[in-house]
Amino acid sequence: MLVAKPSEGIYTIAAMPADKYPFPTVMKLATECGASWPSYKIAAEATRKAEETLIQSLKDEENTDRILDADSSLVLCGSFARHEMVPGSDCDWTLLINGVVSNRHASTARLIHRAIDKADKQAKGIKSPGSSGTFGNMCFSHDLVHRIGGGADSNANLTRRILMLLESRPVSLSAADSSQDVWKAVIHSILERYFEEDAHFSASSRRKVPRFLLNDLTRYWRTIGVDYAAKYLEQDGNKWAIRNAKLRMSRKLLFAVGMAFCFACQLKPPTPRQPDQDTLFGDYGLAEQDATAPFIASAVAFAGTPPLEFLASFVDTFVTDRAKRQTVSQRIFGSYDAWLTLLADDASRKTLEELSHDDAENDAVFQKVREIGSVFASGLKLLFFNREKDEDPIADLSLEYVAF
Repeated sequence: MLVAKPSEGIYTIAAMPADKYPFPTVMKLATECGASWPSYKIAAEATRKAEETLIQSLKDEENTDRILDADSSLVLCGSFARHEMVPGSDCDWTLLINGVVSNRHASTARLIHRAIDKADKQAKGIKSPGSSGTFGNMCFSHDLVHRIGGGADSNANLTRRILMLLESRPVSLSAADSSQDVWKAVIHSILERYFEEDAHFSASSRRKVPRFLLNDLTRYWRTIGVDYAAKYLEQDGNKWAIRNAKLRMSRKLLFAVGMAFCFACQLKPPTPRQPDQDTLFGDYGLAEQDATAPFIASAVAFAGTPPLEFLASFVDTFVTDRAKRQTVSQRIFGSYDAWLTLLADDASRKTLEELSHDDAENDAVFQKVREIGSVFASGLKLLFFNREKDEDPIADLSLEYVAF
C-alpha cells in the first residue's frame, strides 16, 4: 500500500498501517471547500474493522502462522479495496496465484470461503461475496498478463485484470507470507505489457499518454455498461437499481481515475532519480535503464492508491485555478460523500436492492441517487471536458484521447 505524507503530497511504497487514514488529499480539498465530508472517515474506519475481522476469522479457521503459499496473495477487491465499506458491503476477495497450479490453492480458497461464510453467519460485520463469480475465486496471473485483447480475453478476464489495477490491495496474514510481493509482481507484469508492448508509446515521444492501457480501460467502462443492460434482461430486473446506482458512482469513479493516471503520464511524465522516494506524479528512482521503467513504477504506485485519493491528488496537482478547483472538488468528492452516506443507510440500500424499474420514477431514494449521480458527473465533466479556457490541458487530452 502507499503511505501518504500529506504535507508533501508524496507517496512511498510501503505497507499501510491498519490505523492509517487512506484519504488525506480528499480531506485537504474538503478543508479548502469549507466542508467535512464525514462519510469518508466512517467508511475508512468500517473498512479497517472489516479487515481486522477477516484476518482474525482466517486465523481462527486455520491455526497456523502461514495460511498463504509463497506464490499466493489474498487480494481485497471492490469497496473493501477502495476503503469504502459500509453496512451491507460484500467482502470481495480474490486468491491471486503467480505460480504453478497446485491442489493447495483450491484448499486455501475453500478455507477463505469457510472463514468468511462463518463470520457472515455469526454477524461479525463481513459479508460473503455476491454470486456473480467475479470475486471469491482463484485467479491465475497467466491469464491476466498474457490474455490482453483478442478472442482469448473474456469479459471475466478483462474485469479481473482492470479491477486488479484500479481497485485491489493485498492483505498480509502474517509476517511470513508473500502476499504483498506476489500482488506487486503481477501488477508490474501486467503494466509491462501495456507500456512495453504498446507500439505507439515512447517515453521520448511528445505524446506520452499510454493508449494501449487507456483503450483497455475504456473497453472495460463500455463493457460494464453493456453488461448492465444484459444483466437487467438475464435477471428480469432483479437488483437493477443498486447496479444502476453503482454504475453512476463507483464504476464511473474507476474509469475517471484510470483516465486521470493516463493523462498524468503526459501532464507530468515520471523521470528517473534516486530510489526509495517514489511519488505519484514526478520522479521515480529505478535501477533499470529502460525508458519505460519510470512509467511502470508510477503505474504500480497508482495501483496501490485508493481511487478517490488518487483522483483527489490529480485535482490537487493539476487544477490550479482556485474557483474551478473548489467547484470540481465539491461536485466530485462532496457528492461521493453523499453517496456513501446514502449507501450506509439500511433502509435506502434495501430500497435500491428491491426497487422495480416501474416504481423508480416516483421513488425518493432512487431520485436522490439520480441527483447525486448528476452532480458527480458534472464534476467529472468540468474536470475532464471543461472548455471555459482554451488552454485547459486536461480538456484537450479528454477530447483527443477519449472522444475521438
